[in-house]
Amino acid sequence: MMRMQKILKKARHHPRNVFLISVLCGIGLVIGSWGGGIPLGYAAEAFPSGKITWIVGFQPGGGEDIMARGIAPYLEKYLKAVSPNPGKVAILIKNLPGGGEVRAINDIYHAKPDGYTIGNGGERLHILTMTGELPFDFYEISYIARLASSHKILVATKKSNFSIWDDVVKASKSAPVKLALSGFGGSNYIAFVFFVDTTGLALKPVIFDGTAGANSALIRGDVPISINSEDSLKTLIDSNELRPLLTFTDQTKFPGVPTIKEIGFPELIEPVRSQRYLVGPPGLPGNIKRIYEDALKKVFADKEFLAWNQKAKVTYDPVFGSDFDNLIKTVQGFYKKKEKVLRENLPK
Repeated sequence: MMRMQKILKKARHHPRNVFLISVLCGIGLVIGSWGGGIPLGYAAEAFPSGKITWIVGFQPGGGEDIMARGIAPYLEKYLKAVSPNPGKVAILIKNLPGGGEVRAINDIYHAKPDGYTIGNGGERLHILTMTGELPFDFYEISYIARLASSHKILVATKKSNFSIWDDVVKASKSAPVKLALSGFGGSNYIAFVFFVDTTGLALKPVIFDGTAGANSALIRGDVPISINSEDSLKTLIDSNELRPLLTFTDQTKFPGVPTIKEIGFPELIEPVRSQRYLVGPPGLPGNIKRIYEDALKKVFADKEFLAWNQKAKVTYDPVFGSDFDNLIKTVQGFYKKKEKVLRENLPK
């Protein structure tokens, strides 16, 4: 500002610089108007004032899709409540399966950072970083909140000789114990790699295309134990087809079943969870992130949403703000620590 005043003072002594003075004054008026707010003709509508696309990297009907569609109408409700144009606000789910979520993540990454494109992320982001398949730096993308998570549990078929966790430890000292897993390179496989590398137990993975195949093999007695998310095993545990031997948590709801913390490995709790994040493009403004956070907090306290979820049984587990930032750093730090063993065991 001082520099502009000196130029104007000098210019007043030279009549031929009248044009320069008028231009500089015009610039000053524009800057002054910006200081007090963008002129009416240039004002952008406050967020949210339009349709929001929520990208899901899987086919309709899967767990991640159900999670997003369960939240969407309630998130829309609370975003409308703070919108200057609520009639324009809507959340549209866009399914973009393919490439192990890479296609969907790419679309989110390249979207305009205006709040109108969001999407699912999770442990896949951590995995892709380690395999070198993530086409950008992990911390470039905007992390809004954790929406859901599901902890892992190690179970045994009732046809096996394993009644308690110590039975597995004892057997593994004689020969590797077969363990059923769904999906080579997926969440359960990563949990297995972390578990074996951290504990040093002798376990041999038997890979199946999906949870149904792994569970069927367990029930038949083809494989004695398995690691999977509790959501995927709950029905079989409740029917006594499978018995829990170890939970990857700090507390257990199964009497007599130890936790990963109790056997001495609490650092595995968060890294082996199935994490479900809400993310946005790089450079998402802080005020827009806060609008989403505030709206999501209201969603998770909404009685109608809670009633719906009681029937849907989606394991929502929201984390926001600095707690979420710390969670992201903790999980990514653990993946980085285990980078060598992951690269050795993940698909090439």
